[in-house]
Amino acid sequence: MNGSGARLDRPSPALLRLLPEVKPPPARVLLVGAGLGHEARALDARGYDVTVVDETAPAPLPDLPVIAAAFADTDFGGRFDLVAEHGAFQSADRAAYVAAAAKALRPGGQLFGAFAVSAGELLHTFSPAFDVVRCFPSGEGALDVVLRRR
Repeated sequence: MNGSGARLDRPSPALLRLLPEVKPPPARVLLVGAGLGHEARALDARGYDVTVVDETAPAPLPDLPVIAAAFADTDFGGRFDLVAEHGAFQSADRAAYVAAAAKALRPGGQLFGAFAVSAGELLHTFSPAFDVVRCFPSGEGALDVVLRRR
């Protein structure tokens, strides 16, 4: 288990819980952080068109595109329907993260995942570019969140 209580041998429960709340497959998903590859494989198995961005790209994902770059330093040209977050936000420069997510998504695209911040901090951080669609406690010390790019 990691510090949040999530198991490391399976996909993030938050990402799986939020899938009914976001655009369905075959939506194009940018997964921020490869982790051990469980999230990428789970999204791919459900029919999503998955691309992973990870500065170190440690997970072996031979069948999926992996961009070895820093999320905040890469302009994806608004080509994604979804950005999936599962931990990168915590160590990121918040303003740079929000700007990168907004640039990665098409207008109306969604950012979703678990965020270990207060609801007030979440609103303050993302309000320049996003509207809140869903925000509820995960029971794991974080908020399960779906945001929509304006």
